[in-house]
Amino acid sequence: MALVKLNPALGLTGVANALSIDANGHVTKSSQPSVHAYSSSSQNDISTGITTVNLDAEIYDVNSDFNTTNYTFTAPVTGKYLVTMNLVLTDFDTAFQWMYVLGVASNRNYYLNQIDPRLLSQDGIWSFSASSLVDMDANDTFLMKIRTSSHGSAQMNILSGSASATETTMTITLLS
Repeated sequence: MALVKLNPALGLTGVANALSIDANGHVTKSSQPSVHAYSSSSQNDISTGITTVNLDAEIYDVNSDFNTTNYTFTAPVTGKYLVTMNLVLTDFDTAFQWMYVLGVASNRNYYLNQIDPRLLSQDGIWSFSASSLVDMDANDTFLMKIRTSSHGSAQMNILSGSASATETTMTITLLS
């Protein structure tokens, strides 16, 4: 293992294991904010408009920055966070004029992967993936939502999964 020098004047003496570089140059940061949350229970017949995706379970959550009760990630430090979302849906109402994955951060909304459900069949399972690099300050929050036009009825379902077979998921990790 290579030597990583820490500056005691910056208060870094107690984090010697937070960063390691092996002989091949591989860098690991054991305290790097990172979460993989998923929905463990389906949401059936969701209403039109904006619906929060119930990400009520985790595969991992370094630093415990994700709340599975209100489905919210809270940034522990200021930085650029890579957010990926996968939304799995069934039973589309083809009367919707548009639908998209919506990332809601404290400072802005991210409208991602817009589709026109009128071009799809109600039958089958549809998966929509989206990602964005999100600028967050310490204590900013992020939620995954879905937004549909107000046309149609509440018949669409958000599918769930398990830790070994996730379907609707969100991952967030600090990049810089």
